Amino acid sequence: MSSDTPSPHPPAPPAPVPPTLADPLARAGSEVLGGPAGRRLAGEGPWWARSLPVSVALASLVVALGALTKHHCRAQGWNSPDQFVHACYSDLPVVYTSSGLAAGLGPYAEGVSLGQPPVTAALAWLVGRAAPAQVSVEAQRAYFDAGSVVLLLAALAVVVAVRVSAGRRRGWDALLVAASPVLLLSALVSFDLVGVALAAAGAAAWARRRPVAAGLLLGLAVAARTYPALLLLAIVLLAVRTGRWRATATTLAAAAAAWLAVDLPFALARPGAWSAYLTAFGDQRAGYGSPWVLPQLVQQASGAPDAVGLPSGAVTALAVGSWVVWTVLVAVFVLWTPRRPRLAQVAFLLVAGFCALGTSFPVQASLWLLPLAALALPRWREHLLWWVAEGAYFGAVWLYIAGQSSPDRALPAELYALLLLVRLAALGWLVACVVRDARRPAADPVRAVRGLDDPSGGDFDRAPDALVVRVA
Repeated sequence: MSSDTPSPHPPAPPAPVPPTLADPLARAGSEVLGGPAGRRLAGEGPWWARSLPVSVALASLVVALGALTKHHCRAQGWNSPDQFVHACYSDLPVVYTSSGLAAGLGPYAEGVSLGQPPVTAALAWLVGRAAPAQVSVEAQRAYFDAGSVVLLLAALAVVVAVRVSAGRRRGWDALLVAASPVLLLSALVSFDLVGVALAAAGAAAWARRRPVAAGLLLGLAVAARTYPALLLLAIVLLAVRTGRWRATATTLAAAAAAWLAVDLPFALARPGAWSAYLTAFGDQRAGYGSPWVLPQLVQQASGAPDAVGLPSGAVTALAVGSWVVWTVLVAVFVLWTPRRPRLAQVAFLLVAGFCALGTSFPVQASLWLLPLAALALPRWREHLLWWVAEGAYFGAVWLYIAGQSSPDRALPAELYALLLLVRLAALGWLVACVVRDARRPAADPVRAVRGLDDPSGGDFDRAPDALVVRVA
């Protein structure tokens, strides 16, 4: 056969990269299960041994185990201090019976105080249709069960979206979401995971170069949780770097249209109830998990009987000022680093700063970071350190809250402060690793794979630079 004759069989696509072949910690851990992956996990085996089915099955198991950790509250009711001592607290049943939804009222009706964006508020109301319209343990249990089904579906949607965003060769990175203790501990605490699912789906649509779908999904995500607006900002920053504005403008327009379509009717019909989740931000003291609560913890540790910490105005000013400074630093980094950062890296840096510097950093907010961390830093060692810190803080915060109604079962303020700092330090370590990988692409697990640039970057994948800022 002539060398010019095309082969009757096209070359096979590059094989996926199982973590046990590329990641030292995953490789060492695989010895317990028989050693590193072979051809079955490299894409040549049966369908059930590939990344997506394995990740979906594992995520289902993890969420089910998370539901088991709520068993005490599900059986006895969500009562203080038991719900904190047993670490089985969940917003779902508590808000249902305390907000007015249990009276059969709508999400923004008179007498209902949800303080949630429209998509989340509407979902909370819809789930309530599956529970008795009464304030009782039975109603709480029915509401929690129905909400758990919704959140399981949301968790699976996040896993699928991460698998799509990571691309075929890095598909096993979805395990960093599916196997995460963050998912186990926090998935059923609130409806945040629904907003995370919408944001992850929007990011997956962008990765597949579907700007309209990406914009619609991200607009709905902002209408469920406000943080996905930072994903849009990450797209804008990379558009400045690459000059790729057509898809970016389409996505922004679609996102604005989706957000207005959801929010505008509520804003016009019930402006006070609709804006409650926005106006409440400017009049609150430092919440759990925030660095701005540390002065109050120091006062408590020193024995002050009425420790109040920083005034609400100061907390708001510190949070907003810190966000502005952090956003400027990330923008400069995006335009300055020698090689364009990946989209997931930029989005992770923005959201991490938003979480760590905000007026509060509740345990469920770590779910916002989970898919972004898996895509930005698919290295198991760093995730393991973060998971340990999150798990320790998860137990600490509930015991600290329990002490407010049951001092004999309280966690001392100084120990809670220490674990709060450990959690922030672990997140800071992830940020430092992402910055390092962006500056040194050879250390980036994604770009270290031959032929990969930015699988989740969509229109920015392999794009040349249009603007690079040089800082002396």
